[in-house]
Amino acid sequence: MNYVSLAAACRSATKMDALRETIGRTVQAHHNVLESLKAHSGAHGAYVSFFRGYIEYHTAPRYKLEEIMLERE
Repeated sequence: MNYVSLAAACRSATKMDALRETIGRTVQAHHNVLESLKAHSGAHGAYVSFFRGYIEYHTAPRYKLEEIMLERE
């Protein structure tokens, strides 16, 4: 089990729907942070660097997102 699987089970939704919802919330939060840090170049750069590493870590095979993406709804 992972976050997407648990979120889907809690909402009686498909894993794909839960993944789409998680992606949407994540993208909105990312844009909000970028906007908030726009005036602070050092903090902005640090956040962008952190975010890139965070995404790379969470797209590693252990999270099995590829399996979720291959499931049929």
